[in-house]
Amino acid sequence: MKNLSLVAILLIFNLPVFAQVPSFEFGLKGGLNLSRLALENKDVPQSVKPGVNVGVTATYNVTQHLFLQSGLAFSMKGTRVEGAAPLGFSERILYPGKEAVLTSNQLYLQVPVYVGYKIGISSSTKLVLTGGPYFAHGIGGKSQLTGDIIYGDMIEYSTLKEPTFGSRGLQSFDYGIGSGIGVEIGRTIIGVSYELGLKNIAPTGLVYFPFYNGSYKNRNASLSLEYKF
Repeated sequence: MKNLSLVAILLIFNLPVFAQVPSFEFGLKGGLNLSRLALENKDVPQSVKPGVNVGVTATYNVTQHLFLQSGLAFSMKGTRVEGAAPLGFSERILYPGKEAVLTSNQLYLQVPVYVGYKIGISSSTKLVLTGGPYFAHGIGGKSQLTGDIIYGDMIEYSTLKEPTFGSRGLQSFDYGIGSGIGVEIGRTIIGVSYELGLKNIAPTGLVYFPFYNGSYKNRNASLSLEYKF
């Protein structure tokens, strides 16, 4: 009986603590992407491509510190290649030596499945750590190649465009590992994250420019702002 009384007293005194952490929280999240592709040809002169990410989050708080998070996000990824032709192409698509630009735009719907942990810094500020797998499906985007393009025995400065995903494009399904760190102030979280694509999304059928032969894997760094309701 004494033990039960002690437990009851402890629960009563800790009710305010438990009440401060709802089991489920939902939020809006958006930010900036800086992406590129890990290509088999390391000599391709890549630069990061800016994009945006925006979506909704769903968080289940296991304890005051431990939580699980998922959601749905629209995310723009890809890469930009600019330099002297042939830009790493195995075939002579571009007239060699001239400047050319290849831009790959990848539009994804993405679902993270993350585990997170919060570390208290002050009464209203916490350090937030997250990590886990993500799954994505390509829903659109165009890739284009601009330069002195060889058409048989002719050379013309022009732009070629192809759907990024499809029978002659990249594979639409992708997955990888993501991790992030942020600061939670009240109901707002400012954070940075990095995504390491694990799946080779290179074309499986006829390879048509502006795509390369070989391996493609996504790499993406993000800066984001999240508000929880």
